[in-house]
Order: sequence, then C-alpha cells, then structure tokens
Amino acid sequence: MGLPKVPFFFFVIFVSFVVALPSTASAQDAEPKVTATISSITRVESWSYFPPAPDPLELTPRPLAEPTYTFLGHRSDIGIRVDGPRFGLSGAFNYVRLENLPTNAIGPGALGNGAFYFAGVGVPYSYQLYVSEIALRVRSRDERTSASIGRMPYTSGGEVTSTQPALETLKRERLHSRLIGNAESSMYQRRFDGARVDLDRPAWRLTSSAFVATQGGFEESANLSMPKVQVGSMVFTRKSAAAREWQAFAHLYRDRRASAVVPDNRVVPDKPVDVTIAAIGASHARVASIRTGEVDTILWAAGEFGDWYGQPHRAASVVLEAGHRWTNAPLSPWLRAGYLFASGDRDPEDQRHGTFFQMLPSSRRYALSAVYAQMNLHDAFVQVLAEPGRVKTRLDLHRVALASGSDLWYHGSGAMASRGRFFGFSGRQTGGAASLGTVLEGTVEVTIKRYWSLRGYAGTMWGGSAVRRSFSDTRLSVWHVENIFHF
Repeated sequence: MGLPKVPFFFFVIFVSFVVALPSTASAQDAEPKVTATISSITRVESWSYFPPAPDPLELTPRPLAEPTYTFLGHRSDIGIRVDGPRFGLSGAFNYVRLENLPTNAIGPGALGNGAFYFAGVGVPYSYQLYVSEIALRVRSRDERTSASIGRMPYTSGGEVTSTQPALETLKRERLHSRLIGNAESSMYQRRFDGARVDLDRPAWRLTSSAFVATQGGFEESANLSMPKVQVGSMVFTRKSAAAREWQAFAHLYRDRRASAVVPDNRVVPDKPVDVTIAAIGASHARVASIRTGEVDTILWAAGEFGDWYGQPHRAASVVLEAGHRWTNAPLSPWLRAGYLFASGDRDPEDQRHGTFFQMLPSSRRYALSAVYAQMNLHDAFVQVLAEPGRVKTRLDLHRVALASGSDLWYHGSGAMASRGRFFGFSGRQTGGAASLGTVLEGTVEVTIKRYWSLRGYAGTMWGGSAVRRSFSDTRLSVWHVENIFHF
C-alpha cells in the first residue's frame, strides 16, 4: 500500500490559503495565532461474540465462523490551526494501523468490529496515512456570519457550543451525532467535504451545510470522498443565557453508490443504491439547578420521508431522557434513565419502507457495544456516572428489543466506502422474534497527566429470542483498553 495522494482540490485550497495568509494578517494589523496538536491512541480490543450455529453441511459440524478474537489498533493525529481576526485555517493528517484482524469472523453477519475492518481490507492488517482535515473558515468583522469550506468534521446536534458546561456535557453525551457524525470510535473515523455557513446572533444561530462524506469508519482508504453520498442540513438553534437549548433541524441524505446489499427485510439481489431521505425534527436539552444538585432532560424527535429503492419511505424516532446529578455529594453521582423508539418495517410486501434510517451516525455513542443500531428498536436504559478524583466512570443497563419482528436486527454506522457490497448498515433476519436482550456495559477513564490518560470498556449481552434464531448461545462479551496521549 502506497501513501495516498492528497486530493487536488484540497491541495489547491491549502496552497491558496497559505499564500494569502501574510496579506490577510497585514490587512488586519494583527498576528495570527498558530496552534499545533499531536494525539495518539492505542487500543487493544477483544470480542467473544455470540457463537454461530454449526454448519449443517460439514461432516463434522463446526461453527460457521470464529466469534472470539483480539486485535490491535493505533491512530496518530498531527494537526495545525491558524486563527486570525477574520479567518481560520485548519489542517490535520492521521496515520492508522491495525494488526491481527480476524479472518474468519463473518457469518451470520459481521461478528464484531474486527470483522468489519477485515471486510474492508481482506487481509489481517491495515494501515493508511490520510488527510483528515483541511478547511478555511472566514468570519465577518462583527463575527455574526461565518463560512467554512474544505474537509471538516460535522456533528448533528453540535452546531452550537453552549457556554454552560453542564449543558454542553449533556448535549455531547446524549444529542450529538444521532443522524450525522464523525464515527469517532472507529480508527479511521469519518469527515465531510463541502461547505458550511453560520449566521450567529445572541439568541439564535442558523447553520446550513452541504457535504459529501469521506470514506472511513472501517474502510482504510479514508483519504477519498464518496461523491455519491451527499448530505445537506439546515439547523436552527435557539440559545439561552440559562442552561437550556432547543433545535429545529432538517437533514437530507442522497445515496447513489454502485451495487450493494440492500439493507431491508425484503429478499432482493444486490442493486445500485437508490436512497433519498429527508429527516425533519427538533430537540430540547435542559439542565436546572435544584437544592440537591441538577436535574436534566432530553427530548429528541425526527420524522422521515422520501424514497427507498423506489418505495415511499415513512419512518420516525423519539427519544425521552431525564437525570439527576448530586453535584454536592462525594463522587458527584449522576443517575439517568431514558427510552428510544425507532420505527421498523412491519410488512416487507406492502411496497412501503418504514424502518427509521440513521443516515451517517456515530452509533457507538448510544450503544457502546456497537451490537445494534438505533433502527427498528426499542431501547430502555438506566445509567450511572461518577467522578472519583481523576477517574470518570459510567455504567449502563439496556433492555433492547426490535420495534418489529418482521424487520431486521440492524447494526453499523452508515456508508463507509464508495464501492463494495457493504451498504454501511446490515441486518439479520429474526424469524419474527423481537427480543434482542439485556446489555450491561461500562467505561472507566483515568487521567494520569494533563496529556496522558487510560480508558477501558467492558460489556456483556444476554441475548433474547431474536439472538437465538441465528446463534447457538446467547452470551456476548467485549472489552477494550486504550492508551491516549494528547498534546
């Protein structure tokens, strides 16, 4: 594998901006501020997926695939940012390497993240150097209008950064990336090529954007964009001096990639992707102070319409969450509970598609195990967080079931490659069974130094009737440990 070529478009942008910097700074009679960042994350990840049923065609029956494996991943990030009075220029390179990927962990479906990585490269290792960001942001003199162009991250729900720390934490953990995100948990991640315009006022912000997504996630050729995966967004955010915020949003997803597996409950051959879906909705987040600490609430709802491979698409999803944080108690315990509904398709023969489509999310943010996506799903959970000193802990208990047993059990994080049979989401038939099971999972993050931390995750799932349809046992476990440096 040779080093990827930087796309010519971004090379032209970079050269033009660098040439323009001296005159721009001179015109404003101020020196631009230059900030460099270096980060490194090394992860050991281990899976013991649900064991597949034995192959009935074998004389000596054996499982269809090997569900137990451990692999190693590493990502380094070198970035630089130049901020002037009227402009900002950012650029970053990433280097990713994966070793010991499982070669026999597919069937039925991908048995964990290692299987997805192997499916993308076809060999037990992967490495790539690529441009993860290069963008120019120009601001008006009063900073009420700004425009960005280039390759950049984008997070739905995160268009505005709150000045209230508690509210910003709540948004980051429970609203960001439900429909569009950077797939942060994967080594290759995802970025967006295009333009964004923000109109900012004291009480509100209007954000409009038009992007094509880059490859990435589990695909190693992350330097390339996917010109046939197009996203447009319009988001209105109502700000407040208090710790509350609401949004109204509209996202449009259009996908015309080459032939791939159709991820729905019909039995159809591979065909070119033909999806155009709009999601319109709103969200509300609030943190209120009371005598014993803080009470928080999250409301999020979206309705979808459009075209799914020639069928009319109608779907919806709703999220309701609430929590209480005892800010004055030792460890600052934070207890939360919530429920998500994402519609499923009830009849594969009715010429209408009813599965809620997540577009390009960061799925692991809301399902740490990554065993299921927020599609065709009921997810009721309780969550406890605490911070003893330099340690942050989180423990989640989920009860998950399919919204429709006639639909599929979905997993994935959206489009990751322009070519290949993998759509980005995939699903398993459950024969009408709806219970996925119970998930217990947790994370621990320890800050050793300002620039050095360790993070661990462990999860287990007791599968329900939907799992028993495809696997010989109903117990899954997964863990990973990460060593993180950030300068």
